[in-house]
Amino acid sequence: RYILLAIFFSLVFLPTSAIFAEKIKIPGMDRIFAFLYLPKGSDPKTLRSANLVHSKPDEWEYWVNKGVIPSQGKTWFDLLRNPVDKAVEILTTMNYGSNPKPVICIDEFGFDFGGQTDQKTAEILRKTKEKMPNLSVIIWQMRGPIAPVLADAYRDVVDLILPEAYVGDKKDYWHIITQVRAAQLQGLMHKTIIGLGLGIGGNPGENWAETKEELEQQIRFLRLIAPESPGVAFFAAGADRGKPGLLAFADELCGRFDQIPTDGSGLPQDAMALYQTFSKPRTKPTLVVSGRWAEPDRSRQDPGKLVQPKTMRVLLMNLGDKDAETVTIKLKNPASKGGNVFARGTTHVSGKSVAVAALPVTAKWQVWKTWNVEVEATGCEIMTFPQK
Repeated sequence: RYILLAIFFSLVFLPTSAIFAEKIKIPGMDRIFAFLYLPKGSDPKTLRSANLVHSKPDEWEYWVNKGVIPSQGKTWFDLLRNPVDKAVEILTTMNYGSNPKPVICIDEFGFDFGGQTDQKTAEILRKTKEKMPNLSVIIWQMRGPIAPVLADAYRDVVDLILPEAYVGDKKDYWHIITQVRAAQLQGLMHKTIIGLGLGIGGNPGENWAETKEELEQQIRFLRLIAPESPGVAFFAAGADRGKPGLLAFADELCGRFDQIPTDGSGLPQDAMALYQTFSKPRTKPTLVVSGRWAEPDRSRQDPGKLVQPKTMRVLLMNLGDKDAETVTIKLKNPASKGGNVFARGTTHVSGKSVAVAALPVTAKWQVWKTWNVEVEATGCEIMTFPQK
């Protein structure tokens, strides 16, 4: 009896993704170490741990014989600027060589937190898988946590999710843990590996893991917050703009991935405190929000065009057991730009879930992503990131 009770409680309180992790290998591997978009002149064949790479169509047999998944890279541009059926045709008629198990790696989806563009994205993915069931689909997920519209499609037809969590140091680790928590709450972590940025990107302010010490700390943090995740991915194009040997060190870390502890050993206290904030049991509703998780509803025809009348869509997470009722969200211009509310809306966020609120736009936003977000919800704890 006691053994049965122990098994019952372990299943009840284990995250959904952890339960499925033992049953599913994505795509056919126990661990995935994705090294994508390498610096110019870098040869993926020199990487010992990499088992997911971009490949030319006629090289797939070489990689498969080495135990590596060869993927064809594809950007979102023509997929989302064409009708759904045309996008499906593009994906299903690409040159995959004669690979009987073709893999497509799409860069990148996640535009408007469940708006028209994300709805179209979900439709493309479902119809592509229906038309070509043997195609494995990998998605780079951008702009923060996965919204429910895409989470549903990813759960049903996507083989691997790579959320972009390109950060510099520990003050930005909230960007990593919120994406992990959203994936866990939606039962996706068993097919999710966080994408880290190596070195320095091509735009101002894109200073990511520039040193070996910072890279190892980020992976230790990942092992702590998502031990059920099957690996890690690297956007590595800027690795040669970091400290020498960064790409080789990432390869080395993957080689000893399973030896990196999952108890937070070696992490600074503030990183551990962030983990505890997101992992401790919470009875009352606890809402997590960020001004960066606000996007205008983007057109089904072209994500570069906004749906009229304009509506902002804001993602929220509830870490608590109880529902958050009648949650009011406001987006405001900063005080230096007038301080006025330019979008307002209400929503309901169930316990331990991810939700999106639609906020009709009533005035002009004067800044981009540096606006202020305010949440009012009786009886709820509110956590806003980045913290000031």
